[in-house]
Amino acid sequence: MRSAGVLRLAMAVTFAVSLGHAEDPVVKFEVPQAFRVGSHEYASGTISVRPLRDYNPTTALLEVRVNDQCIGMMSARRDASTDRASRTEALFTRDDEGRLVMTGFRSTGTTFRFQEPAVAQASAPTAALIGSN
Repeated sequence: MRSAGVLRLAMAVTFAVSLGHAEDPVVKFEVPQAFRVGSHEYASGTISVRPLRDYNPTTALLEVRVNDQCIGMMSARRDASTDRASRTEALFTRDDEGRLVMTGFRSTGTTFRFQEPAVAQASAPTAALIGSN
């Protein structure tokens, strides 16, 4: 079994431009083995990610689809990449069962890392969860 360290897999990538939104390309990754995005698990498939808008200066909201089915919006921390990727790459780790878990993607000059949803605690006031990173 491989370690749970970050695996950077360069997948075959296809760029597509959504109609009417030439500035927001859809990035697609073909994943030929079992993987998970968020809480959704798949035997294999195509992951599509499209930026929707900026939530704040460091966080983007992304629409995520798997096999052309929308699984929802995810927030992603946007960082300037120190590595200049020559192509767009999907970023994965492996879970305890060896399944790929998508953690984000890197495009030329920018890395998007998915953020885990905030977990509400019974004692935490609702206001404290709003806008927290």
